[in-house]
Amino acid sequence: MKNKVVSTLLFATLIAVGIACTKKPASQELVIEIPAGFNGNFVLDMGVHDAAPLSREGNAYAVTLPQDGKIQTSTLLENPHVTFKNGSDGKVWGYSQRIFTTGDGISIGGKIEFFVGSQKEFEAEQDKKNKSGGLFIQEQSSLGA
Repeated sequence: MKNKVVSTLLFATLIAVGIACTKKPASQELVIEIPAGFNGNFVLDMGVHDAAPLSREGNAYAVTLPQDGKIQTSTLLENPHVTFKNGSDGKVWGYSQRIFTTGDGISIGGKIEFFVGSQKEFEAEQDKKNKSGGLFIQEQSSLGA
């Protein structure tokens, strides 16, 4: 009888631990403030060793876009819920987020990118990127030949 009680308690403990390990952590909040007059690309490099951490407003991390559109931070947000406070006339286009990991899956850095402006400006920026990307590939292939 005692063995049955012990094995039942052990089984219940294993079930509780299994359930606790499968719960997803709460999503981190990131508020990105786009000031009036900002137009162009934005890049947030995360997990940069000697950079300052992101500031917080309550429970959310907060970022205000600088005029050069580039921020480096030691903070690494793996899958944040992003909210935009857009004071500019442009819209946000091409939002992307990447996390960089080691071969065994440990997160070591990341990047959030987007463009602020009109659709026409965004498409022109994409065309520039595509053309420069094509030249880079050509240079690499000519170096190997």
